[in-house]
Amino acid sequence: MKSLIITALICCFYMDAMAGHSTGNGTCDDDILHYENMTVNDKRSDAPLYAESQAWYQKAKNKHNYWKCEQYMEEALRIIRKTDGEYPTE
Repeated sequence: MKSLIITALICCFYMDAMAGHSTGNGTCDDDILHYENMTVNDKRSDAPLYAESQAWYQKAKNKHNYWKCEQYMEEALRIIRKTDGEYPTE
């Protein structure tokens, strides 16, 4: 019974760690996953700069340097992230 509880707790913490993303962690995979989750089923396709965001996303995916990839992904995310209910338009 103890091992079942311990296993359940470990799974819960692992799932929480996979849910978010962070920068400067040596990988761009979490940023890409975050972007893909935000755009699945065209969720953010109504953003005025959606096509530009997709271009930044493609540019980031082609980078082998994780630092540049994270920078490009942050720009792609910024463009489709709502602030106070509004998309950025610049």
